[in-house]
Amino acid sequence: MWTFLTETLTLMFYGVHKDAATLQEILDKSSFAGVLVSDDAAVYQGFSKAQKCWAHLLRKAIKLTLQAPENPVYREFADSLLAVYRRAKRLKTDRRYSAAGREQAVAKLDDELLSLCAGRWFDESRDMEGVAGDYRRLVAEIMRLMLARELFVFVTTDGVAGNNNASERELRDDAQRRRTGRTNKTPRGAKRQTIITSVLRSLGRRLKPFRLSTVIAEIVRWCERGRSCFHEEAKSAGLVGPPRDPTVPPLVDRLILNADPAS
Repeated sequence: MWTFLTETLTLMFYGVHKDAATLQEILDKSSFAGVLVSDDAAVYQGFSKAQKCWAHLLRKAIKLTLQAPENPVYREFADSLLAVYRRAKRLKTDRRYSAAGREQAVAKLDDELLSLCAGRWFDESRDMEGVAGDYRRLVAEIMRLMLARELFVFVTTDGVAGNNNASERELRDDAQRRRTGRTNKTPRGAKRQTIITSVLRSLGRRLKPFRLSTVIAEIVRWCERGRSCFHEEAKSAGLVGPPRDPTVPPLVDRLILNADPAS
């Protein structure tokens, strides 16, 4: 499963690989002009502008305190990291700052992270295992993301969240179904679910109230006009190109059928 969210769209993909080649088909790094909000998985590296999920970093810091509750270093580290994130959230909503002032405030947050992580980051010992090794890796991850300017984009850019909780919530029910074996058994079923789920969840972001009667009314409108609201939105954004080459399979077919060796 894979999900992609914007303020008005939800795209769900079932039965596909979660690798760099699949992501490139869905979201071309060379042409994507937005901000990608994601966890720090390697597959999401290489986008020109990205915001990494703070919730993932904080969970890793909290895990250290649970694994070694007797060690005050981990507790203080987790508390300090949370405090930096909270200050960043307050800064995002503080309208007293100009764009330049906000950038200066973000630079101070970077300095706080450097002070927090410097001791462990500059430690040259690399043979640590267990919790100590996890601590070192987390510090290295935070410093790498800070230097790449992927931690505070949400502060300086409107419409960008500091975590990817919204996409994870979209996947939660499907993940539970997968754990109990309630999955598609064929590529055709995965394709059907991909299309229906994407359409309904995207309509859920648009229709107020979102219920069966409003969904039916919207579908009837599409039939009368010969095009959906998604086509209208793409056209207004200049994203409707020439007719698709009938010899080239649609994106959904390429992704789902290529992921199934039997297809």
